[in-house]
Parts: sequence; C-alpha cells; structure tokens
Amino acid sequence: MVRKLFGVLCVALALCLGAVLADEIMGMIVKVDAAKKTVTVKGDDGKETTYDVAADAKLPAQRGKAKGEAGPPGTLESLSKTVEIFGERGYKAKLTRDEKTKKITEIQGNFGRKGKGGSQ
Repeated sequence: MVRKLFGVLCVALALCLGAVLADEIMGMIVKVDAAKKTVTVKGDDGKETTYDVAADAKLPAQRGKAKGEAGPPGTLESLSKTVEIFGERGYKAKLTRDEKTKKITEIQGNFGRKGKGGSQ
C-alpha cells in the first residue's frame, strides 16, 4: 500500500516539475525573422520582446488546399507570411518557452477567433 502511494507521488512530482520548466507567453506576434530564428511578441502592456525559436519548435500548420484539410507542418517562413497578413494588429498566439534554453519550443495560434475552428 505504501509502495503504491510512493509511486503515485513520484509520478505526480515528475509531472509538476515538467510543468514548471516551461513558461507560457500570451501576446501578439508582430514580427518574425526567419533568418535569425526569432519572433517579436507584443504583450498586453504594449511592450515588445524578442525571443529565440528552437530549431525543432512546433509551429502552426499551414492551411490545406481543401476546407477542413490539414496542411503541411508550419515553418518560420509561413508564420512570417501569416504575421504580414495580419499587419499592425499582429497574430495572437500562445508561445511555450523552455526555461533551460530560453528558446521558444512551441507556438499555437488563432486564439480568440469565434465560430468553428477557433483554436489551431
């Protein structure tokens, strides 16, 4: 009984530590530099911050040709084009940053859209 409880506590501790090692950033992506692998995010306070993007980062998928069809995996170039389309408004996104490397490991976009397909 004690052994099972100890095992459950160890698993819970490992999950909590994993969550602590990642930082989530909400904001509007206003600039993407694919050559330097950076994104500039404007926060709610209006302050712009530039973050490095990891080489293996998960990026929003590109649109498919047919409605409802999943497109190819996203790239910084495709994200840059999307941000350009949104212009001054920026592209609302949630970014996940690794605390050890301080690099963005995942970008999820299209937050705040209403209707079907509201989140990525």
